[in-house]
Amino acid sequence: MSTRLPSHNVPLSLIADVICYINNNSSAKIDELQLFTNKSQAYIRSCLAICKLLNIIDEDGNVNSFANSLGKTPNCELKLNVMRKFIQEYEPFITFIQYYLNGTTFEESARKVYVSYRFEGKDHNFLKDLFMLWGTTTSIFANDTNGIILEETIRTQLSEINTLNINLDDDMAIRIYIADTLSADMFSTLTSAEIEELVDAYKKCSTDARGAIECAGRAFEDFLRRTALMVGIDVSGKNGIGQVINALYNNRNASGINENKIHNKQQSMGAAIGDIRNMAGHSMEARTMERWDLETHSAKMYIELVLSTIRSIYSYTQDSTYVF
Repeated sequence: MSTRLPSHNVPLSLIADVICYINNNSSAKIDELQLFTNKSQAYIRSCLAICKLLNIIDEDGNVNSFANSLGKTPNCELKLNVMRKFIQEYEPFITFIQYYLNGTTFEESARKVYVSYRFEGKDHNFLKDLFMLWGTTTSIFANDTNGIILEETIRTQLSEINTLNINLDDDMAIRIYIADTLSADMFSTLTSAEIEELVDAYKKCSTDARGAIECAGRAFEDFLRRTALMVGIDVSGKNGIGQVINALYNNRNASGINENKIHNKQQSMGAAIGDIRNMAGHSMEARTMERWDLETHSAKMYIELVLSTIRSIYSYTQDSTYVF
């Protein structure tokens, strides 16, 4: 993921125009884009830089397939809707909002995000202005004298998530909820793939409990494998949550002495998460030849358990603190 900030804070509609031209003409030549948009070279380069920030265009120049939604002649509303999709999936932006909602000033929120995600170029004040423009232009939030106010539909969905209502259809609300549950600091350490699995898990709760559990289980296993790598344990030969969590707990140092990387209670919780995931992933119990019926409420509780255990293990391995 690129972390190089653009030289200019350019309008989202202009970025959409640049994406549209590249997508329909297979060309990202600066001079052509200048002619198409009637903007300066610096503005065009800033548009391309933001496209890379948001993973709309990858390092090989490939355009994300969702850009096809723009067609050839998008109106302003469509441009902003497409840009919003990419913006609300951008983890630094979610983290910025979460810092602010937890009582941090705009400037301090931007500074923390700038440092945490190792941004390059410009400074945190530029990043703050960039995020504020994105949020207000796409109506993700409004900015008034009292600070930012999330879009009403997001606030409604966020409230329903917090009261364990399973009608989860707002991607942005789910991401904010996950960041709030884990803390902004820890949310920023998750990979994009882990976050997407957790978001998909919440979205599937009401219609596909089995699929929701599998998504959350994959996110948890990926987190465990990254944790093992960070503490110097090779789990490349381990299969499933159970074997990876056991490797973290039963670790021995070079002298053969036990050197547990997680607490025994965390190992037990991880084993339980692995067992429940197996209920979802396996068609029938080997001994009884019966299939588990998995319910919406259980899927929701499973994801909550995964989030709490991720937070607990992270706090234990990073700060030696006991949190659950």
